Amino acid sequence: MKTNILILGGGLQALSTAYSLWKEGIHAVCMAKDVEEIRQSRFIKHFYPIQTGKIFDQLTVIIQSEQIGLIIPMSDYMSELVSKHKEELESEYNCHVPVPDYEVFIQGADKEKFMAFCEQNGFPHPRTRAHDESNIEDAAQYVQFPALIKPNRSVGARGIKLVHSLDELRRDYPIIHEKYGDATLQEYIDSKDAPYYNVMLYRSKSGKITGSAIIEILRFYPIKGGSSSLCRTIEEPELMAECEKVLHTLNWVGMADFDVLKAPNGEYKIIEINPRVPASLRAADIAGVNFPMIMLSDLCGSPLPTQSYKENMYLRYLGLDLMWFISSPKRFTAKPNWLLSIGRKTYYQDIYASDPSTWFSWLINGFKRFLQKRKHIQ
Repeated sequence: MKTNILILGGGLQALSTAYSLWKEGIHAVCMAKDVEEIRQSRFIKHFYPIQTGKIFDQLTVIIQSEQIGLIIPMSDYMSELVSKHKEELESEYNCHVPVPDYEVFIQGADKEKFMAFCEQNGFPHPRTRAHDESNIEDAAQYVQFPALIKPNRSVGARGIKLVHSLDELRRDYPIIHEKYGDATLQEYIDSKDAPYYNVMLYRSKSGKITGSAIIEILRFYPIKGGSSSLCRTIEEPELMAECEKVLHTLNWVGMADFDVLKAPNGEYKIIEINPRVPASLRAADIAGVNFPMIMLSDLCGSPLPTQSYKENMYLRYLGLDLMWFISSPKRFTAKPNWLLSIGRKTYYQDIYASDPSTWFSWLINGFKRFLQKRKHIQ
């Protein structure tokens, strides 16, 4: 059986995925944009720059030339691409794709459909309604203000807008719709002091949860809602069980990364599923859960890798955490203290001692990307 692995896409998750395989003696192939820092990494065997407009054709050529047996997609777009072509990839190219069938994929990846699914099945979630110009008042009455306008298909906090009244909703919805497409109105949960979690799960072809990890995000950048700059691994059995039930009900196959808020009343609220490997994947790795090797095990039918989950392992994105320090009024009062967020249980998303070629490019380009990202936060 072919066991060569293709990392499809870039970002921090690509570097983390490559590292998780490399430390087990596996050099994966990577196909990503030419500007991605992973092209310089010693963790990969070959790098293929994406040719715009010919992604799937290029993908099939690489599968055949490199004898690829497993594709691990890194982004929502790449996950959707391989989900659409899953049957073809597995039957014609004998290439395992650890993502759900397309019907299931869309049920989870589309924010409107996923919130409707949660409502129908009694899973905890923020009050959410699809709306357009014709039913805007009904949606507002159900969700209540303040509320968030959230595009159904977007990345991170892009396009999300907080509105406090019907007039603001009428003013801002057409602008967001024109730029991002269909959007929903969702209950606003003040996350100022509310814990925010990412729940990582892998559900195998046989329907078993074979890997899991939870991180609590301690600092974000941008501060009002962005990506994690510091997080720690935790255990929350109740939350884990709820997310597992969601995947079983969906009949999900592959990686899923849940965004979850804990409301002031103590209730968990599932915000969305990211249908891919998350940027914080290394947090699972330092906690003892190697998701890429779990995927390989699922492909080969071999025994699962040893897992020894550890709490209170800290993952820091240094480039982003520096931006947080510059921007936050809590820079000296935050817990854990910013200057003391270093220790034997602290690891870095953007720095690997065994791969120094990527250090400075991640740091410099990280600053550039996230300064640009601020423009997208409404």
